[in-house]
Amino acid sequence: MNIDISIVIPTYNRPLGLKRCLGSLFNQNYSKNVEIIIVDDGSTDNTREIIEEYIKSQSYKVTKSQVIWGKGNNGDYIHYTLHPTPYILDIRYIYQTSKGPAAARNKGMDLAKGEIIGFVDDDCVLDKEWIDKAVLAHRENPKAVAVGGDTFSFSSRLTAMVSQFLSTCSIETDIDGRREIIFFPTCNVSFKKAMLDDYKFNEEFPLPGGEDLEYFWRLFKSGRKFVWDKSIKVIHYRDDALMSFIRQAYIYGRGNLLVQYIHNDHPLLKELKTGRVSFWIATLINIAKIPHFCYSLGKRFIKENNIEDIYRKSLVYLHFMLHKIYYILGNIIEYFRMKPAALNKSKNITIPNLFILDITHRCNLACRMCDIWKTKEPDIDIRYIEKALLGAKKLNIKEIALSGGEALLRDDIFDILEYARKLKIKDLGILTNGILVKEHFRQLRPYIIDNTVSLVISFDSLKADIHNYVRNSSCAWQDTEYVLRTLYSLKKDNPKINFNVITIILNQNLEELPDLANFIKSLGSNSLQFQPLLPNNLKMAERRKSIFWITPDRLSVLDDIIDKLIDFKRGNSEFIRNSEKNLSLVKKYYRGTISYKDVECNSAKDTILMSNEGKFTTCFSAY
Repeated sequence: MNIDISIVIPTYNRPLGLKRCLGSLFNQNYSKNVEIIIVDDGSTDNTREIIEEYIKSQSYKVTKSQVIWGKGNNGDYIHYTLHPTPYILDIRYIYQTSKGPAAARNKGMDLAKGEIIGFVDDDCVLDKEWIDKAVLAHRENPKAVAVGGDTFSFSSRLTAMVSQFLSTCSIETDIDGRREIIFFPTCNVSFKKAMLDDYKFNEEFPLPGGEDLEYFWRLFKSGRKFVWDKSIKVIHYRDDALMSFIRQAYIYGRGNLLVQYIHNDHPLLKELKTGRVSFWIATLINIAKIPHFCYSLGKRFIKENNIEDIYRKSLVYLHFMLHKIYYILGNIIEYFRMKPAALNKSKNITIPNLFILDITHRCNLACRMCDIWKTKEPDIDIRYIEKALLGAKKLNIKEIALSGGEALLRDDIFDILEYARKLKIKDLGILTNGILVKEHFRQLRPYIIDNTVSLVISFDSLKADIHNYVRNSSCAWQDTEYVLRTLYSLKKDNPKINFNVITIILNQNLEELPDLANFIKSLGSNSLQFQPLLPNNLKMAERRKSIFWITPDRLSVLDDIIDKLIDFKRGNSEFIRNSEKNLSLVKKYYRGTISYKDVECNSAKDTILMSNEGKFTTCFSAY
């Protein structure tokens, strides 16, 4: 079924609002196929049951799909197809553990099949022409990545009206003497999927506030164009209780300070600073400016809403004052939450996401596509490894991995793991061919169970002869397959165990990659990453002839397999670590046609490697 537009709805403990939102989607004046993706961010009530019954109660023909997208605390994910006249609604309900609205939107984007991705909130009702006008606006503005609409508050209470006013005020601002659209609330916006590339919402935001402001500013700075079509209307059923108003102001205060910390140049947040001294100076100034803030915005709000009653006017100013007070309180709380990072930023330090420690070049195999085992460098001293682990822990680096060679060959490997356990490091990656895991499994077992260790195992084929040829061994496949099945059995009793697989894309294993992906998933692996062949993994820029390189006559086979892997990725977004764009670029990689326009290298920012010689490097050179 061809999909024109995918509508993503993040939800959390709001089943009645979600029913109202779905009702407005079921009654759209649209003539083509629509996909609805509901991402439940860990609801603790009976959201799933209510929505399932609601869908079944519709007068349309309802077909329950056999597709199972995974399991969450509330059971299997659901997939329905509804047939209202004259279009088809494909509805998917996906449950994830509480990760926040940014992660929910990202999951929806990963699964979306439509050329356009629309975002609405679960407390919104869409105008009957919403889809029709959004699709039309995108066609009339082919260079625009995002189209936003006009959003109205359902409630006439000032709490809801002021909240909506403040949100709308953020859409446009003056930049270099021009009026620019820099933001849309994610309750009423749609995107061209093809123009987003790998742009995702920042999942570091702890609360539902600021992540959309940061996302749009990132898009704007990259040169993307936005269109504001006020005929695309949404009614927002905001919670109009005073405590909800106060809580939202506090959340915006936290989120907006984080936006300013990340970018430091957002035109709407010039009054916020994140330095050790500048934050407190700016905060005192903002406190002193509360009366001016209340008067200027309150006066504008009163004029736009034709408020004449003196009592109601005074309440307007009071609401803006409450908003600003709790907004500043949110600034302060967020500053203390991110204080270590803010101090590092003031010193011009960028903290990487991944830290790889290359702890040995020795290996128990002599793989035919690897050069590391040929080197003779001595192992780096354990004192430097411990110092590096301590530094990584203090910097709160998300992912730490021990690499080689074969890391498990070190005689002191369990001293290293015990030190990591002492530091309370979790999911310390060990990149391994798996053979020594079998030999050391009894010693490794407690570290795997308590999540100190996360094994990352190389597995290149479902066929023993291919894998063994690649690994230049007569038993590598048998030992590695045994380890994967052993981990699978262990995970049945210890579901929090984390182990992962890396597969190299080779001329010899090409056709079996989709089946291999299904096999690895069936064994309970947390993730699978496909890696293109590096003919020289010591000099990554070097391209030389290799018996494993995909030959020109098989490039059409490669294209077909990559398309199948992308389809598999869409149904298993968290399992396949590669992005869709990354998989697509494999086609160009083996043709030798990747250019600087296709990729942006962030290795110096995102990844740091401590080499076996003790140097801290990116791919090609030492810092």
